[in-house]
Amino acid sequence: MAKKKTSKKAQPVAPEPAAQPGVGMQPGVGMQPGMGMQAGMGMPGMGMQPGMGMQPGMGMQGMGMQPGMGLQGGGVYPGAQGGMMPMGFNNPMAQMMQMMQMTQSMLGMGGVDASAQPFTGVHEEEEPGLEADIVKPALIEDLFKEQEPLPVQDVLDRLCLSPDGTTALGGIPKGCTVAFAGPPGKGKTRSMLEALARVAASGIKCAYVVAEEGFRDEEQSGRDDLCSRFAKIALAATGLDEAGLRAKVLPNVLIILAQYHRGHTWDDFIRRYRHVVEHEGVRFVVVDSLNTLDPSKTRTADNLATLKTYNHSHAVTCVTIGQIKDTGEPVGGQPLMHTADAVFLIETIALGSKEMAEFWGGKYRDKITVVRAVKSVTTPIFPRPVRIKLDGDGRMIVHPSHPEDYALPPLP
Repeated sequence: MAKKKTSKKAQPVAPEPAAQPGVGMQPGVGMQPGMGMQAGMGMPGMGMQPGMGMQPGMGMQGMGMQPGMGLQGGGVYPGAQGGMMPMGFNNPMAQMMQMMQMTQSMLGMGGVDASAQPFTGVHEEEEPGLEADIVKPALIEDLFKEQEPLPVQDVLDRLCLSPDGTTALGGIPKGCTVAFAGPPGKGKTRSMLEALARVAASGIKCAYVVAEEGFRDEEQSGRDDLCSRFAKIALAATGLDEAGLRAKVLPNVLIILAQYHRGHTWDDFIRRYRHVVEHEGVRFVVVDSLNTLDPSKTRTADNLATLKTYNHSHAVTCVTIGQIKDTGEPVGGQPLMHTADAVFLIETIALGSKEMAEFWGGKYRDKITVVRAVKSVTTPIFPRPVRIKLDGDGRMIVHPSHPEDYALPPLP
């Protein structure tokens, strides 16, 4: 006996919840089922505080949405059928979030590019000192200046040239920050101790930043410490005796201790640097070495930029001694050379051919040491490398075999 077929009754479909009275949604706005906005319903965390929901009678048209404007990929597009229909989205929550973002933008609560924010709401009357950092060249009377030299060391004094390039400047560019880098044992520290003595003897207050070794041997270990070496170099550089050294040189010299192993930080160094410049009247500084002030060696160029900016505003001439990498570039690389006002670089050259060896007065495959000016922003530079050597006292001098074709210009 065949079973009697029973038809399944269709399940009743729940009616779509209607939007609340007075919410003001225009026909075709496209709110999905179950997404009705209750009057006064806020969206905490989405830019709308509780109580900031759609007010009765406040339609989307009154908030900047024209009839027939939908959303496409998160933005509004005109002429979309069905009103606000996010393209490619069936997720009610995603649609709600998209609508909230649009509402937030229309209410002026966001949507401003971060790069444009400094220009919003800026009024000159809010910054009385605004014009202090705006220079008007038309009002400057002494427009033209000549670069002055500061004599420091015989070879280094001849790497920068006079404006017409016919003679040596006779010193490093005064008021500039100079990067002086090279391999170890090539006379950098010795040259700068000589510079310190010569500048101090001329009556200029000087400071020497010691970052690589102790200045004095407090424990009397028998080491010929930096203080002793400076005194000997100063006697030779100035021709003074000890009494003259104590009277004319030492009163103009200050030593800044900045050893990292003692817990001295970059900020500690800056405080001491500012003190000697602003309270002691120091106008010539040697930093030995800039790399050691930052053992990570990742901020060398930034540190130099900080020093240079400060030096320019306080009439300080500064030489920073630096190390070099295996590539031959100074630690800090191109950014450091770009930042410094002048760059002097000691390099080792291999004489890779017999012709090259003959030109430089050496032997085939020998290595020679040269110094060259890489740049100077205020003067012409000597365009050739200069072969150098250390004499019996460790002083850097021009090598006797330096090519005549590369003869240095005369001192003024």
